[in-house]
Amino acid sequence: MTTVGALSRKCGRRPLAVAVCVGLGGAGLGCQDLEHFDTHGDEAYCGEMVGAPFNEGFLPENANPPAISMRLTFDIHGLAKSPGSITTDDDAQGSCSPDPLFDEVRLRSVREAFHDPISQLEFGDGREKNILVWADSTCQGTVLGVISLMSDDSIEVRLLKPAAEPTDDTPNAERPGFAEWKLTRRSKGCGF
Repeated sequence: MTTVGALSRKCGRRPLAVAVCVGLGGAGLGCQDLEHFDTHGDEAYCGEMVGAPFNEGFLPENANPPAISMRLTFDIHGLAKSPGSITTDDDAQGSCSPDPLFDEVRLRSVREAFHDPISQLEFGDGREKNILVWADSTCQGTVLGVISLMSDDSIEVRLLKPAAEPTDDTPNAERPGFAEWKLTRRSKGCGF
């Protein structure tokens, strides 16, 4: 078991860094100073879905190139339980209309993963930390997400939606899906 004194030496002397290390040390995450990713007040991370041919499971039938925007709030203190929430702006024309696909959905950490080598997941350069989360869609069930805290202070969100093997006539909302959002911090929120 790691002591507070050892974590203080490992993490530096800043009180918040020590608090984060103590909180995450028990979850097997080790120590990283990630507090700069926190959002406060109206701050949020905002961005559009990255276009790709394989994200149809998140889009309505006959959708034009993806234009679903996402808002993410992030809380480092909740990293081991609930690191934030997501909302999308597709309530008018999305697959869950008249509701958005995600509506202030609280992210839930995959806590069991903290005690497994998958918690050290790394892919590609420029990522400070990757976090596995669950998120409940308003109409498409629970999805698995990977939140990537990037070294340029942006955040990438990847969502994976399970579903049965589709047939040619399976509607998009019932198909498996993968989607990615690249989000940057905005001080006044995302406008939705």
